[in-house]
Amino acid sequence: GWGKDGDWMGRIVFRGETNAFRKTWNPKYTLRSHFDGVRALAFHPVEPVLVTASEDHTLKLWNLQKTVPAKKSASLDVEPIYTFRAHIGPVLSLAISSNGEQCFSGGIDATIQWWNMPSPNVDPYDTYEPNVLAGTLVAHTDAVWGLAYSGIKNQLLSCSADGTIRLWNPQEKLPCICTYNGDKEHGIPTSVDFIGCDPAHMVTSFNTGSTVIYDLETSQSLVMLSSQIDSGKVVSHPTLPVTITAHEDRHIKFFDNKTGKMIHSMVAHLDAVTSLAVDPNGIYLMSGSHDCSIRLWNLDSKTCVQEITAHRKKLDESIYDVAFHPSKAYIASAGADALAKVFV
Repeated sequence: GWGKDGDWMGRIVFRGETNAFRKTWNPKYTLRSHFDGVRALAFHPVEPVLVTASEDHTLKLWNLQKTVPAKKSASLDVEPIYTFRAHIGPVLSLAISSNGEQCFSGGIDATIQWWNMPSPNVDPYDTYEPNVLAGTLVAHTDAVWGLAYSGIKNQLLSCSADGTIRLWNPQEKLPCICTYNGDKEHGIPTSVDFIGCDPAHMVTSFNTGSTVIYDLETSQSLVMLSSQIDSGKVVSHPTLPVTITAHEDRHIKFFDNKTGKMIHSMVAHLDAVTSLAVDPNGIYLMSGSHDCSIRLWNLDSKTCVQEITAHRKKLDESIYDVAFHPSKAYIASAGADALAKVFV
C-alpha cells in the first residue's frame, strides 16, 4: 500500500477485481495462413479483429467472426480477410493506433510501413486495395525489433538493431521527432514501450542487460533498471509506475520506476521468456516462452493462475508474442509454427 507521504511501503498492491473475476482461458480460434513464423500480433481496440506479422514478409488481418469449422477439433479456423504486402523480408514488430484506424509494422528491411486498416468487413476476394499502404517511415538502417504506440499524442516509438530508438509523429512532414541512444551508449535496444502512467516517458530494454527509462522531451535517461542478463522484452504496467522485463534465463523481473529497484524476480518458464502483456485492467500478466507455454500471472501475488500449451517448437523456438484484447475477452499467441491462436 501507500505510506503517509505517498511513498511505496515495500510492495506495490495491484488493486482490482478479486479472484471471483478470474476466468479460465480456452483455445477457440486457429489462424492458419502464414507460411513462416508469426513474430508479432495485435488486436483492434474494439472489434474482434487482429493483425499478425510474419517472417513470410506479410501481415494479415483476421476477423474472428469469419470462421470455418476446423477439420479435426472443436476449435474454429479463421481465414485472413486481408494480406498486407510491402516489406522485403521478415516482419518483426507491430503496433495498432488507439483508434484502430492505422497499423505500423517494422521489418528486417529497416523500414516501418504505415497502413490504413481495411474494414473488418473487407471482402477477402476483392482486388488489392491501393490506399491501404499510407506511407513508409524511413530512418533506421537495420532491423526494426520493436514498436509501441501512444494515443495521447498519437506518437509511435521504434527500436532498431542500428542501436537507436526513434520517436515518430507519422502525420508530420518530417515524421521523426527525436532519436535516442545515438551513440549506442546502452547497447542495442531489443524492445520499447511508453510508460503507462506517464506517457512523456518511455522504457527500453537493451542487449547489455540495461533497461532504461527516458524522458521523451529532454532525451535524458532518467532511471537505469539494471540486470546482468539481457532482456528481450519490456512492458510498462498500464497504470502503476512498474516495469516488467522478460529474460532468456527463464526469469521475469519487476522494477519500481521511481527508484529503479527490482521489486521481484521469478523463474517463470522452462525456457527463454520471449513475450509479455499486461491485461487492460492491470491485474494479470501474460508471458510466452520457447517452452511452448503461455502463462497467466496474478500481478499482486506473482502466482501463476493458468498455464496453456499453445505452439509446437520449430528449431528450438516456439512462442514469439502474446497479446490481450484491449476491450474484449480474448487473448492471443503467435508462434514459430506459423500459427496464431486465440483463446476465450
